[in-house]
Amino acid sequence: MPLAKSISCADISIVLWYITESEEELVRITAYSNQLPKNPVRRKERLAVIAILKALGLPTNYSYDQWGRPHVAGNEVFISITHTDGLAAIAHSKNQPVGIDVELLGRDFQKVSAKYLTEREAFQAKSYSDEHFALTWCAKEAIYKLPWPKSLVFNADIEVIIEGDTLSRGWLLAKVHSAGEWATLKVFFTFINQYCLTWVGMNTFLNGHMLQ
Repeated sequence: MPLAKSISCADISIVLWYITESEEELVRITAYSNQLPKNPVRRKERLAVIAILKALGLPTNYSYDQWGRPHVAGNEVFISITHTDGLAAIAHSKNQPVGIDVELLGRDFQKVSAKYLTEREAFQAKSYSDEHFALTWCAKEAIYKLPWPKSLVFNADIEVIIEGDTLSRGWLLAKVHSAGEWATLKVFFTFINQYCLTWVGMNTFLNGHMLQ
């Protein structure tokens, strides 16, 4: 069973799965017989997610709501799902909504930076490394997956704070504008091989309140 890594952070747990099996092997591992996506890559990613849920002892029947957030049938656990080339991951918590994202570091995040950097971030990004760009994107993706009152705009509503020692400490702060006010969240991250992984919980506000 290719569970790549398990991470525990307060009441949030993350499980990663390297997708090295064939589709047939994943079907055998999961015993999954329901309909799968038409795209072969998406089929394997879906099966890897099901394999993680099965390994966690959670129901493998999950669906997405109108905002694109996943829910496990008949279970009150909060989950968030992410996958990219060769890797799938799930964050889960019994106590709070969670968001997770994983991306390959080889992706050119700088090329599309105008779509996700605020004006302040764009100015600071003149000194960014590839890891800084990837981390900023991943952090915003994870934050976006939390249950906000309305969808967030990456280059206006989320501002990631990059400091000199950010890459070495495993967490960063981000400001989020929602419901007419700004709040500060603590986002956690790690670099695993060629991947950047970020996760965040709805209870990690640092300014004394949560947005409902």
